[in-house]
Amino acid sequence: MSLIVSNATCFFSQDNTIMRIQLFCMLYIYIGQHVIKALHVSRSLLGQYSVQQSEKKFNVQLLKAGKVAHTDIVASAIKEVVSHLTGGALKEKQISLILPQEAFYFSRSEVPNEMAASAITSFMKEKARSVLPPHLNSVYYDFVGAENENKRIVSLFAIEESTVQAYKETLQLVDLQLASLLPDTLAYYKLFEKTLRRGKIEHILYGSYEEDLISAYLFDSFGLLEKEVFSAKLTQGKGVEEPFKKIGAEYEEKHQKINRLILSGSLSDSVRQDTFTKDVGIWTNPLKRILPHFYADYLKMLVTLDTKPFPILQFDVCFGALIFSLENKGFSLLKNKFSPSLAVMNQAVQKKSFSIPGIRISKEVVLFIASFAGSFFIFTLLTQSPIGFNMRLPNFIAKAKPTATPTPIPLPSPTPTPEIKKDTIKIKILNGSGTVGKAGEVKTVMKEKGYQDIVTGNADTFDFNITEIAVKKGKEYLGSLVQGELVDYAKGAKATVLNEKENADIVVTVGKDFK
Repeated sequence: MSLIVSNATCFFSQDNTIMRIQLFCMLYIYIGQHVIKALHVSRSLLGQYSVQQSEKKFNVQLLKAGKVAHTDIVASAIKEVVSHLTGGALKEKQISLILPQEAFYFSRSEVPNEMAASAITSFMKEKARSVLPPHLNSVYYDFVGAENENKRIVSLFAIEESTVQAYKETLQLVDLQLASLLPDTLAYYKLFEKTLRRGKIEHILYGSYEEDLISAYLFDSFGLLEKEVFSAKLTQGKGVEEPFKKIGAEYEEKHQKINRLILSGSLSDSVRQDTFTKDVGIWTNPLKRILPHFYADYLKMLVTLDTKPFPILQFDVCFGALIFSLENKGFSLLKNKFSPSLAVMNQAVQKKSFSIPGIRISKEVVLFIASFAGSFFIFTLLTQSPIGFNMRLPNFIAKAKPTATPTPIPLPSPTPTPEIKKDTIKIKILNGSGTVGKAGEVKTVMKEKGYQDIVTGNADTFDFNITEIAVKKGKEYLGSLVQGELVDYAKGAKATVLNEKENADIVVTVGKDFK
């Protein structure tokens, strides 16, 4: 868990003149199962960041499944670690938490490259409805995206409102207020994001090597790949290579080759890159070699108060959170709120089948039906009896009267369908299925059939199950023509009326039924 303190206002007097200066201050606090690491950052007038850090390990468990295990204990632990910092780090009460990934729900989806930002927001909200457990009352969510090799991946992060409320109550005990949230995996990803090469997709294991524990997350070039963290305690006489070697072997069995192992943590500096790579079987890329080459601008801005080198391998998650907060200012897990249980309830109401109301039959009607049935039975029995009972029924059937046959009137010949020039028809094809490149596929099909004036784009939403063909009034024959052209791809295409203001003659919205 990481805390970020917002801007601080400082006053000082010079030559009997009171001056007011805005300094950019941040306080990051990372909370693991048994450890808390704090990093305070304040920006000076020269653009440098003065940093001071504090760390403490605890025997008691601080978090359970990403949630506060004991409110009082966690609050006291935060206060104890921060108390070792100097310079009024907590004068600003608005803070931001960075929590372990296990505190969040996570999902990622591929979206079309041409999808607009507004459409992505709608798409990810629909995605949240499908992946989040329906029993949740309310969650906060946000997402980040990455592009590589003509591929676009959007990652969704969400957290229960009840979990957020528990952290708020914990922070209130030490007179702090929650301002924003961030998963620790986004901080780790920031520490090697600049090493990724465009056009190359990699599987990357980010590992942390501490005194008696190792942990690792699996990423790819687009961000977090698996939400589970791999962790193992180190026993005496057992090297750190063995657990990482085991992880690599497990993914090899899944046909997922790990291209790189980025090694961080307080003890990672003691590892030799060449021998470690050989023993583990994964090319090892120590974080200490990445930072000077790709993040030199940030390192130059850090100035420690005691002039000692900043232990960046020990406080890597805090440093990554600093970079993320500076480069991704629009991300906030407290900005969007969503209720999965309410969404499921609304869907259930919409899908509820219609039932015919029950009809109450009166006693008189029942008696009448029984009497009629009895009389009919007796009458039938008598007419078919071998006893010489003969009864003639009156002939109520009237003799048919001859009727005059009208002379057929010839119908007017139908108006011939106007000659259609396919190359002059304006067609717009919209992707409403969410499948990447679907609009382009339909455009290719229509081009082969002689249509030339075609534009493509995305529909407002991607929940079209059936392909729709919209034409303007008076040009229904064009809809029938196009529907016939696409019958092999979408047999049940739906015909709709197109707005007269639309520039195109026909708008085809491709649904999920399009093959």
